[in-house]
Amino acid sequence: MKRIRWYILALLLFTCCNRISEVESARGEGKGQSYAKYASGFEVNDFGTYRVLHVFDPWQSSKGVTFSYVLANKREFVPDSLEHLTFIKTPVNRVVTLSTTHVAMIDQLGKGGSIKGVSGTGFIYNSRLRSRIEVGDVKEVGYDQGLNYEIIVGLQPDVLFMYGVDGSVMATSQKLAELKVPVIFCGDYLEPHPLGKAEWIRFLSLFYNLEERADRFFQEIDSVYNSYKSLTEQTKNRPLVLTGLPWKDTWYMAGGESFAATLIKDAGGEYLWADSHSAEAIPLDLESVYARAVKAEIWINPGAATSLNELQNFDQRFTELGVIQSGMIFNNNERLNTTGGNDYWESGTVRPDLVLADLIKVFHPDLLTDHRLFYYRQLK
Repeated sequence: MKRIRWYILALLLFTCCNRISEVESARGEGKGQSYAKYASGFEVNDFGTYRVLHVFDPWQSSKGVTFSYVLANKREFVPDSLEHLTFIKTPVNRVVTLSTTHVAMIDQLGKGGSIKGVSGTGFIYNSRLRSRIEVGDVKEVGYDQGLNYEIIVGLQPDVLFMYGVDGSVMATSQKLAELKVPVIFCGDYLEPHPLGKAEWIRFLSLFYNLEERADRFFQEIDSVYNSYKSLTEQTKNRPLVLTGLPWKDTWYMAGGESFAATLIKDAGGEYLWADSHSAEAIPLDLESVYARAVKAEIWINPGAATSLNELQNFDQRFTELGVIQSGMIFNNNERLNTTGGNDYWESGTVRPDLVLADLIKVFHPDLLTDHRLFYYRQLK
């Protein structure tokens, strides 16, 4: 059975890549090839009456995988040569999303009401969406292999925004396609630059014909983020920073070219694993982590910890770390609701300027004297 599943997955990938080759001629043509300034996971080709969107490598360790989609106000605008691609009639009115980050982006576009289904309703922070969940206006659609296809089909979505951790998500995508549910892959969570993640709001805006609104918003965020970054560029005292928390006996440390590493650098810190040339998490044993962690001056994002006692009880060896003794530990769970929704993973994705301001306040409190921590809090 396992061999059959792998065969099916390989066949799906082969079919996908073959179809991609048929639209290669669309890439490099039209306007807007450089639509993304920071994001590397998508490309937009504007042909006036229709657009072709390309999404690249939307899950971890994927290489050379491309998905292409056609967006237009009317299907007749699309040439016959592209009729095999997933077509989305814009603007969309009914949406299912499997990621909380997309909730924040869609809400920022003023289209939160279009969301009809989400994966993990308990992890939603947005108060307006929570109210709609409570009255049944927004449905829970399940997780991963446990997606509730009956509910999804019943919602009649114009589009379902999907993300995948690995290639097995192709089987889920194929099942949804068979049920006539239009699926769009999104790889925003893989972007190594905070502004690259935030820029996916421009991608989502195309489905609502709200690209001008998204552009104005992103340009402002881009400007503010870089103005904050400039404050730290000449800073000589750069504190050594530890991040994360082990899972069982493995510490999945953010790579030196990751989203977290970029934020630490831009905030004027020195990441202890900056020398690891990877954008993905690196599995490390606890002993190798401790060897560097003893140098840490600041510890950020220690999992779900809400107090110093929780960290000390997690592993008694933590009590030996100087950063525990100094109390310079800050977690990104200041905006946490009673159901477990953490706004850092929701609105924080589209407001990297606020996240950066928080970290600058932590690393260099003299640079932003008027800023009050928004997503972060110091553990006591």
